[in-house]
Amino acid sequence: MTKPLFPTKRSLSRREFLRMASIVTAGILLAGCRQETDDQRAPTSPPSPAGSTPTATSGSEASYYTPVDPANTPIGAGKGIFPGRVTWIYDPEAAAWDGASGFWWEEANTHFEPAQEMLSQALRAQTGEGDDAAAWDRLFRHFNENRGQPGGYQNGEKIAIKINMNVVGESQSQRDNGIVNSPQMLRALLLSLVQQAGVPASAITVYDAVRHVPDPVFHACSGPDLDGVTVVDWAGGNGRTACTVDQDCTIRWSQDTKGSPACLPICVVEATYLVNAALLKGHNLAGVTLTAKNHFGSFRSSWKGQDTMQAPQGANLHGFVAAHPYDWGPEWSWDGQPMGAYNALVDLVGSPHLGGKTVLYLVDALYATPDQQAIVGNNCRWSSAPFNGGWTSSLFVSQDPLAIDSVGLDFLRSEPSIQVLPDTLPAGSTPDNYLHEAALADRPPSGTFYDPTGDGKGLASLGVHEHWNNPVEKQYSRNLGLPEGIELVTVM
Repeated sequence: MTKPLFPTKRSLSRREFLRMASIVTAGILLAGCRQETDDQRAPTSPPSPAGSTPTATSGSEASYYTPVDPANTPIGAGKGIFPGRVTWIYDPEAAAWDGASGFWWEEANTHFEPAQEMLSQALRAQTGEGDDAAAWDRLFRHFNENRGQPGGYQNGEKIAIKINMNVVGESQSQRDNGIVNSPQMLRALLLSLVQQAGVPASAITVYDAVRHVPDPVFHACSGPDLDGVTVVDWAGGNGRTACTVDQDCTIRWSQDTKGSPACLPICVVEATYLVNAALLKGHNLAGVTLTAKNHFGSFRSSWKGQDTMQAPQGANLHGFVAAHPYDWGPEWSWDGQPMGAYNALVDLVGSPHLGGKTVLYLVDALYATPDQQAIVGNNCRWSSAPFNGGWTSSLFVSQDPLAIDSVGLDFLRSEPSIQVLPDTLPAGSTPDNYLHEAALADRPPSGTFYDPTGDGKGLASLGVHEHWNNPVEKQYSRNLGLPEGIELVTVM
């Protein structure tokens, strides 16, 4: 196996205190960043509409997305050991790139040891445990108890980790600053599972079904400490394994999308557990791409009779997640979905093989970008506090898929460098429609009978959704002492 890129863990000074965020926002407006990768010969996701160069807006509610629901009005039922808890870790030492030297993902520019410490703190804060091994054990036990299967992780049970490689085009080499999972945080996650949770490396698969896994990410999954980890990507080769699917195991949509079948990868079907390792990004069609939309890379589907990287297009899903009108020609044009419309993301969150197997949701936010095709650059720095012109350098974890996506949406919609973009979260857009539908999955506003299991019973609430009180205090209902809603735990 390849020599490890990163050293083993050393002790850092603990700055582990939990407090509610009380931070001051800045008023600097930064231009967004967008550029396609050098090796992207065809769009691997909805392309940026013509004329979408970011321009400054007034920042008023009339020109920008405003939620339909007031602050601190939670809906749904919180999930997790501490229901609705989302843990946010911020450490500027992790993302240390100067914005000019080399690439953001290089070891000299993004530091492994702070990233590893961030994950350790997140696991402990999320579970209330005092060490990482106990935290993982409690996560597995809680997950199994909810499925009526007492006990923790059992040796040999397989774990699939869904990463987000959306900007990666037709090559496994990464020679640009496209945004993918940071090698440092991914390696920290893998080492924690192996060394702290006791999961054999050979039981772990890291995958993206419709993208190549580039070299920096692949090498983060290798080395003596991780010997046996499998990396599954679009085509395989160079140490990767080509994605194969179970033709008999397809995602069941609760409405007829009139697309091709969406077949699940064998590595997902065979897994007992899944870790959803998403990114913090805006999206010029869906508004945001967080843990729910990360699963657009969890299936294969044909388009125009061919297996394709455009699996969501083959399954005809884009129109069902469009947060606003989108026009890029006849095959890439959709009307925006209103609030209270069927949303295919609910079926992904509720799928027994995807959301149903997820033991932990993670949003790698060491660097954040304004849309799915963006290249990380200095104009992707965030102006709001505590970032103050620096990188987001953050990690979010939760056991509640809707709570973590709700928090991610609030961070993105409140950041001035996102607000200036005309096609990410414009006025009237509905990026939170899926959150409302999923939180009320048993009685959704659309009236859809969500039944991705096909058992005729339908879904119960998949989690809790609400918006914070304001972007300065960042307080959700449980932070305010109320019995329901989201709790944002902050570690700095």
